[in-house]
Amino acid sequence: MSARARLQPLDVSLRRARGYTWLRRSCLAVSLFTVLLMPLWHLHAMDASGAGLAGSGGWAKVARWVPLPGSVLPLLGAPGAIDVFGLELIDPLPVAAAMLSLGPSIKLALLGLPALVLVVALGRFFCGWVCPYVPLLAASNALRWLLTRLGVPLLDLRLPRRSALVVLVGVLFVGAFFGVQLAPLIYPPSLIGREAFRVIFAGGLGAGALVVLGAFSFDAFVSRAGFCRSLCPGGAMFSALGSLSPVRVLREQKACTDCTVCDVVCNLGQRPMTDRLDEGCERCGKCVAACPTGALRLGVSRPVLLRPRGDQP
Repeated sequence: MSARARLQPLDVSLRRARGYTWLRRSCLAVSLFTVLLMPLWHLHAMDASGAGLAGSGGWAKVARWVPLPGSVLPLLGAPGAIDVFGLELIDPLPVAAAMLSLGPSIKLALLGLPALVLVVALGRFFCGWVCPYVPLLAASNALRWLLTRLGVPLLDLRLPRRSALVVLVGVLFVGAFFGVQLAPLIYPPSLIGREAFRVIFAGGLGAGALVVLGAFSFDAFVSRAGFCRSLCPGGAMFSALGSLSPVRVLREQKACTDCTVCDVVCNLGQRPMTDRLDEGCERCGKCVAACPTGALRLGVSRPVLLRPRGDQP
């Protein structure tokens, strides 16, 4: 059995690039707390305005403990579509789906432009730095590690690399020709944000929670990070746009000992040890932090689409 087959992400220590790792985890924490606290913030605002919607229920009492900075909320929405002090930001997937369904819109295009520029510049960073599903992905990895240590055999199905692209095209096709927006029904950031509001305002979970549970179960028992890697339409769009990013993981071949640790910690099936990285890299930096010899670093290189096949970063 190879070292890569024996090792799992939780077996590897992230001992380098601590500042980068801390910054990424801080961004993920802010994203998650935004999703979870936003409905409580809205409930507090309703209570403070005397709208009569907050009532005296359990969540209303909890919401009163959430600080409310002024009469106008500085944040509205969730990480996928959020208003920050009047600046509206929407990720490219719902923008593309809406425009294909409703027709071209300059306003929608402008709303999606900041996120589009960030993705083109930084690559598939949203998946590793902002997506609220990442903590659940980490939990699925931990569950896989525990079950493996207990001797439970687990599958690690590897779907074709372009499976997520097929899902993305299908989502956009259905929206364009039938006017049905599928992305909010299967896209984890949208689902998690919506279910958080449903719990607070409706007192229970909806069908979206079952989809998130299905993605978690698929990752935990069938394919490690399989949903993010092979089924998420948002991930596919970020990958396609991120292929233009010059930010890359670079390897110093002389310092590399071929230990496979960097390949093990990557959730998205990248192979930094042999320079086989494509547009699916989320710039999480875990491979850089895990490398025992410091052979990997994040730097600037030619984008994927501009690099000849077989060219090393």
